[in-house]
Amino acid sequence: MLHRSDGAGALTDRARSGLPATVKVAIDWMVFLDSGNAQPCDKSAFEVWLGADPSHRQAWESLNYALSSPFHQVAQAERESPGTAGAATRALRSSGISLERRRLLRNGSAMMLLLGLSGSLMFARRKPLDSLLSDLSTGTGERKHITLSDGSQLTLNARTTVDIDFSAQLRRVRLNQGELSIKVAADKTRPLEVWTDHGSARALGTRFSMRQMDQYSVVGVQQHSVHVRTLCGQQAVITDGHALRFSDTALFPLPDDSSRLDAWVNGLLEVEDESLGAVIEALRPYRYGLIRVSSAAARLRVFGVFALDHSDQALQSLAQVLPINVSRFGPVTLIDVQ
Repeated sequence: MLHRSDGAGALTDRARSGLPATVKVAIDWMVFLDSGNAQPCDKSAFEVWLGADPSHRQAWESLNYALSSPFHQVAQAERESPGTAGAATRALRSSGISLERRRLLRNGSAMMLLLGLSGSLMFARRKPLDSLLSDLSTGTGERKHITLSDGSQLTLNARTTVDIDFSAQLRRVRLNQGELSIKVAADKTRPLEVWTDHGSARALGTRFSMRQMDQYSVVGVQQHSVHVRTLCGQQAVITDGHALRFSDTALFPLPDDSSRLDAWVNGLLEVEDESLGAVIEALRPYRYGLIRVSSAAARLRVFGVFALDHSDQALQSLAQVLPINVSRFGPVTLIDVQ
């Protein structure tokens, strides 16, 4: 029997309802180990429980994965813009949550579990947290078409945040996270650049798409060309039908046909010999729940066309043609090889 504080007990009684028994026990362990009351013998008991059955470790890893994503976003946003976490908390408090659940927010462990697992606190899954401070944003499963002040046509993929900075000398679009496609309006006196954490792409009279990942960005050109420059100064010009992946220090050309890179504009995911891991990454912004794919399953190769707005059907189709099991545990979906 685990010893829990009253706040943790209230949390686990409410947030755990409807979850598998192993996940409920994993939540108990997490709250207890995070409480500061755990002794060395308690930690040893936890290791024994963890190794007693493969399902225990699976439940523990699933729980940690569910919690890591939203809190990484909170921490990153707070580092970049102090006060963002407070803004997120104010937004949560004004979103129709019951008084009892608002009290739970005062407890650190409760806030972690509620943000990660509770259906009543889906703010982090509805909208990226940095959308609170961004000029333009989209939520989960949402695409948005915008005409900028210069006449450029901007399309945002799901869970994307963008800042716009137009001056008399330069038009700058900052892609903070997610993916965009832009058809650039001609302006000989003011070039247009799209920036990510890894560098920039300057339009040379063009339509192109840009996606930001943790370690790199991807640019694909659908019309004319763009000039790419990494943060460390490496440069390349990409013409229509070509694509490039770039980090802050290096450039990596991709297969020539980049037409499928912006298929998401029409709600499609076109895949030709991509890893299942990459496919799942493309589906994540269209699901309110969380998906965890094992490393073995992530390496499987995928071909096909999938509807982004019907991600459940996409997962079902993948399960029919690949040797995988797709298991759902409340808001968490686990994918592993058979």
